[in-house]
Amino acid sequence: MDFKNEKSRIIIRTGNNEDIIELQMCANEFIEFIDDFEINLHNEKYFILAAYYCKNLSGILLAENFISKVNGLETLIPNIQLIFLFVNSTYRNKGIASLLLKNFIKIQKKEKIGSIYINLPQKYKFGKKFLEKFNFVQIKVVNNKIVLERKLWYDFGIESCDFSKHRKQINLNNNTI
Repeated sequence: MDFKNEKSRIIIRTGNNEDIIELQMCANEFIEFIDDFEINLHNEKYFILAAYYCKNLSGILLAENFISKVNGLETLIPNIQLIFLFVNSTYRNKGIASLLLKNFIKIQKKEKIGSIYINLPQKYKFGKKFLEKFNFVQIKVVNNKIVLERKLWYDFGIESCDFSKHRKQINLNNNTI
């Protein structure tokens, strides 16, 4: 799936392992901080979005799906954790990170993902401010890291409807409900 921004010659597309290899060449010092990166990469556990500026890899977004329970119930909500959003310093201030994140959110909504999470160092004010522009909200602090969430479901995945219009009478032991 490709998304093209004609004005700035930026193309956003779903990535693959080849994009990661290129990324490792220019951002290996950041990838080293991702737990079990190589194992998860080879097990295809990551969702990858790549940004190309004039046909050069300029940025990449890496995320991983996970399931969470709602209030201890057996109802499972599909969520995704944003692990990594990187733009090569040569291509910064061109809106690439914003395009990556906008397209990522759009794709996750189509995939019926409930929420997007990200962990950031507590002192990383720039990252927090950037994500808040995209409706991420801080939900907790754990071990000097903040957890931000962007809800994509506000109705637990149930399509909105007016139940009073669809209500039928139910007879139980001659009592109408």
